[in-house]
Formats: sequence, structure tokens, C-alpha cells
Amino acid sequence: MTALFSGQWPLLPLLPSCFVRVVPHKPAYDSALQDEIERIWAEACRAIPALFNGCVFSATRITSGCIDGYWTEYKSVLAQMKKPELFPILRLQPLAVIGLLETPEGFVLGRRHPSSLYQGNFWQSPPAGSIEKRDNTQNVDLKEQLLAEAEEELGLTADLLEVGPPRLVARHPGTRILDIGMSLKTHCSFQQVKACWQASANREYDQLALVPHTHRAEWLARGDILPTSRALLEQA
Repeated sequence: MTALFSGQWPLLPLLPSCFVRVVPHKPAYDSALQDEIERIWAEACRAIPALFNGCVFSATRITSGCIDGYWTEYKSVLAQMKKPELFPILRLQPLAVIGLLETPEGFVLGRRHPSSLYQGNFWQSPPAGSIEKRDNTQNVDLKEQLLAEAEEELGLTADLLEVGPPRLVARHPGTRILDIGMSLKTHCSFQQVKACWQASANREYDQLALVPHTHRAEWLARGDILPTSRALLEQA
């Protein structure tokens, strides 16, 4: 990845037509590495019993027009997050979607819960989450992934949202997670969004805040907004 930077997170602008392609991949882990992955997973499950070892997507090649990758187990991704020195062996680059939600009054940010496994207390633009295998298909539909996260994290259903095309991809340092940034619009007011979040969403965030269109600069001056959301807000 090259081009723009936001803090220490490399950013690559994406074409509106950018898509995700699943390619064949068979990682070969020796027994010692597999044992270490299982040890880290067991330790994490003791701390957070609700952890689920689903299928997530890992990228192998990223260009402005296409992202190649394959499905893998979340426990392998978690092992690399806990021990970044495993990256030269595992080579995992987990793919995530993140939207910048715009209401008629402005943009929505959420503060990640202090107990979050990753980036607690930082402000982010919800919805955001790992690309997961949600049905039996092998394909990755970025719009569907983002809409699923919007319902889980904000309680907003697809009929309330308009999803824009991919705009950028940002790489987290250390974890190698790749955020695909997209825009979202709703006709709902911020108070309606907040009411949906309070009534039916999970607790990924402990606060929601409105960023009025005229107050973007004030928020961008803060140091506690995660870089992908900052880049989306800068470009909005």
C-alpha cells in the first residue's frame, strides 16, 4: 500500500468499482504454531467467554480496483493480534468495513467501549467490523457486510440506509487489519439514530456523538479519533 498517510496508518484511495475477490489459499501451519494458536485462543476465551471462532477474510493483494484474499479462522487472526511477531509466518491481513454515517444534521461518531478487545475509548465512525462469512456463499459483498454491521451496532435496518461505494482502505499498524472505508446516508435524525442504538444495538460503543457539518474542524483537531474515521471525515 502506498500514497496518503493518516498518522501512522497507510491509506490507499479506492476506485468506486473496487471489489473483493476470493482466491484459493491453503496455509500450512506446523504443529508448534497450531499449538500456540490454540493456547492463545484458550486464554482469550477464559477472559472473554463470548468469543466466537468464525470465518473472517484475510487479504493477500490490495490494489485500488481489487482486493484478493481468502477465508480463515478468527482464532488465527486473534493469535497474530496478541503476538504481532507471528505475522511473518501467518501473513494475515484481516479485512474490515467501516462506514461514515451522515444524518441531515451531520455525521455520527461512536466511542468504543472501554472494555473493547481493541481500541477502547477511541472515537470511531460506526458501523465498523470484520468481514465475516455470514452465509454459505464464498463471495464478499461489501454493501451487505456494512449493512449487517449497521444493524448489529446501531440498530439501523437496511431500508433506513443508503450505502456509498468504497472510498479508501487503511491499514492498522501492528495488527495489519485493513479497513475499507465507505459512506452511509440516512434520512433519520441523529436523535432517531441514537434511539435505535439505545433500543436494539449491541454495546460496541458506550457513547454516540453528532458532528455537525459546521463543526468538522473541531473534531478533526482531536487526538482520539481513529485514523480511518478521521480520513473519511476529512474527505466528506
